[in-house]
Amino acid sequence: MSNVFGYVPWGGRRASPAGSGLVLDALNSFQDAIYRLGFLNPAEITSVSWTTEAELFQFADEALKKIAYSSGVFLTVDSSITAVAGTAAYALPATHVFTVAATLMLGGGVLQLLRPTPVRDLWALDANWSTSTGTAARFSLDAGAVGTITLYPNPIAGGTLAQVCQEFPATLTPAASTVALPTPLQDYVSYAMLAGARGKESDAQMTDMAAHYQQRCALYEQVIDHLFGPGQ
Repeated sequence: MSNVFGYVPWGGRRASPAGSGLVLDALNSFQDAIYRLGFLNPAEITSVSWTTEAELFQFADEALKKIAYSSGVFLTVDSSITAVAGTAAYALPATHVFTVAATLMLGGGVLQLLRPTPVRDLWALDANWSTSTGTAARFSLDAGAVGTITLYPNPIAGGTLAQVCQEFPATLTPAASTVALPTPLQDYVSYAMLAGARGKESDAQMTDMAAHYQQRCALYEQVIDHLFGPGQ
């Protein structure tokens, strides 16, 4: 990231573990959770059980999406958008959560850093900002439709839009159970499964234990926030 943007995000903290070789396998958390829920083995969890394997993974997936909003744990560099001359607004990736920094990589290796600017400030800078053209110097996440990024001024030269941004991890399922997180956070995934299972309306519902597991998740979320920085 420093080659493109010239700095380390989050005030010098290490960015997301994505790409670092750290991999957490939620199947290990699943094995831990079913034991605590009273099942002897995965075969005992069937479609007629009070909870299912798919539900436990869904509870974990929801917890991972939560920390994707609250922390910078899934920070990455996204260069999937190609900007073209005369077009200011672009659809963000479907997994996009927020953008920390952006640069327009022009031809010949020229990098144009883009300053984040809300639409109210674009109006203050330029009453004709929506039609102004030139070398893009700013980006806005609220100047266009939801889920888009807008360059200002409307670029006269195209290039690759590279963003340091937070993105959701891939949906967690039994068939796709790995996520780029440090392995000590396996317990966070386990507690998310347990909190969801014990909070679900069923004959095995235990609201006091669900609250207990939620509090344990909250403690891990504080650690995650401290290590990887806050979210947007």
